[in-house]
Amino acid sequence: MSFDSNGSQASQSQTIPLCDFLSAQEDSLFAWDDVGRETSDSWLIPVTTSGLHAHKHKVFHHGSKEYLTPPSPFIQQGPELGDSGSTIVYKVTAPEGYGYRRPLALKVIVCKENSRPPGPESKARDDALKEVMTMTSIRHPHIVAYVASFEDYCIQTREIKKRPRGKAHAMLSQVNQRIKKHVLGIAMYPPAQCNLRTFMDEVFQSPKEADWIVPHLHTYFGCLSQAVAFLHRHNNKIRHKDIKPENIVIDDFGVPMLTDFGLSKHFETGHYSEGPTPKTLKYADPEAQNEQSRDEHGDIFSLGCVFLEMATVLLGKPFKFAEDNLSDDPSASAAGGGASDFKFSESLHRINSYHTTLTTVAHDLVASDPSREPSVKAVIATLPHIYHMMDGVKSRRPSAQLLYPWFRHLYDVHDSPGPCANCEEERRSGRAIPSRSNSRSPTTQRNSAGGGLPGSSQGLVRRSTASAVVVAGFVASPMSSQMSTQVDEEMGEE
Repeated sequence: MSFDSNGSQASQSQTIPLCDFLSAQEDSLFAWDDVGRETSDSWLIPVTTSGLHAHKHKVFHHGSKEYLTPPSPFIQQGPELGDSGSTIVYKVTAPEGYGYRRPLALKVIVCKENSRPPGPESKARDDALKEVMTMTSIRHPHIVAYVASFEDYCIQTREIKKRPRGKAHAMLSQVNQRIKKHVLGIAMYPPAQCNLRTFMDEVFQSPKEADWIVPHLHTYFGCLSQAVAFLHRHNNKIRHKDIKPENIVIDDFGVPMLTDFGLSKHFETGHYSEGPTPKTLKYADPEAQNEQSRDEHGDIFSLGCVFLEMATVLLGKPFKFAEDNLSDDPSASAAGGGASDFKFSESLHRINSYHTTLTTVAHDLVASDPSREPSVKAVIATLPHIYHMMDGVKSRRPSAQLLYPWFRHLYDVHDSPGPCANCEEERRSGRAIPSRSNSRSPTTQRNSAGGGLPGSSQGLVRRSTASAVVVAGFVASPMSSQMSTQVDEEMGEE
């Protein structure tokens, strides 16, 4: 691997905002060397066919040695960022002596097809390489950036001895070889501090941290809306297919990002997928649950489920409060017995009831802490839009392009961190990544104190965004329209 970059070793080893990373095109500076590279066509031709370049994707061959740790030149920093058994995420850097040493998140996946490691020409491998190629085309300040990838496999050799019939003293020997382990690694920038699930949980696990977590959480609705709209844009045409809090990560600067495109696929207008596919059932749309034809509106449903949990937290309740109240068997969910079986798509008939519950919760929160009233009113105003996103009929769900204006007003609730300048720039010009001529990126302005989450953010010069959202003018299903009218009544605006 080689690097080429300017700047001191110390500055190049620091984490910078993703927007700056992409603006400087630092991802293009990473290139694998040829040490230990596989040379057989059976392994290399599928890489070329997928569109991946050799300097970005390397296939290692370590013979009979089995590896799951980061390969050279990566050096693991600290404990694993995540471990699900078949997938491990590490924080890694390059060693001293390399000109560019920016930290990365390295996701290592143990590849299997029908419980066995796939061969070099298997469909499972072809599909995985196509997904990696999809990641290379995504450049957005709220979507983790692909930097490089690799594969590593090892061979198990077995000698089988047989005695031929009628030959008591003869012995035949046969040597068999098979792939013992096959791993796929993807290096991404930036390494995350935590995922959204942990971030929301911290509000209640560490109440002192809520002073900065809650203001940031208000801004995530708009940022994530722009990320999904970018994926669905006509020149990208990508479905994520597994949006959930665990696949939304928070970086050192408190910025949310979509990650984990292992289930994503391209789509064309009018193109649908059918039949069983891997999915996270809790956040999956009804058509995916029922293995019916589906399209990009499935992402809208899943994002709506995540937004409902975020709104629940901002109204003073743990994210699991939504599951407990929407479940048909709340007692089982509360006891932990039914939690793993809960599915938002099977609980839509309880949305009206849950809205009533949230309204009561909102009143109680304002009564106990009047300073929360601006936040509570802003969050309650988003609920009709969230219900619209979670409509059981996919054709009635909004397109991703409509989401950002519905949630922009949440930027104005707190002075800091303020509006996301990247998302505002994307709304105005369609470009989310500023040019390198800018002396300071919008993301840096958003966190001008220099990095780190707690206490480091300084607000932008605030833009008024509230005028962009008119709840009473919301066009949706009759249920949502009625609720939008109720927002002012229930919060005492009339």
